[in-house]
Amino acid sequence: MNLIIPAHYVHTRATSFFDKSNVPAALLSHHNTKAGVYGRLSVMRGAVKYFGFPDGENLTPDMEVVIEAGTFGISPPQKWHRIELLTDDTYFNIDFFAEPEAQLTGKGFGQVVNTNRTSS
Repeated sequence: MNLIIPAHYVHTRATSFFDKSNVPAALLSHHNTKAGVYGRLSVMRGAVKYFGFPDGENLTPDMEVVIEAGTFGISPPQKWHRIELLTDDTYFNIDFFAEPEAQLTGKGFGQVVNTNRTSS
C-alpha cells in the first residue's frame, strides 16, 4: 500500500473517528472505493489490518497490510478490501480523495464506497 494519491485529486469527505464501539459494519466487510476515489485510512491509536482482494467475488486476500498508530494506508480506486481492528483501543478515520471530474452520487459513505459485489 505504498501508493500516492495524485496531487490533482481533491479531498471530498472525511469520516468521524471510529473505534471498536462505532466502526461501521461496511468497513469490516467486503467493499471497495468507487471509480476515481482513493481512501486514506489514518490510525491514531492501535492498529488496523487491511485485506485487499482481487475482485468483488474472491474472498481470498491478495494482500494484507498492518497500519499502525501514527501511520496511514491508501486504498486505490475500485480495490476490493475490508479492515480488521487489531487492538481494543484502535482509533482511526478515513479521508477520501476524488478526481476533480468524478461524478459522485449517493449519500454518506455511498458517495465514495461500494458494498455491492456485482458493481465495481
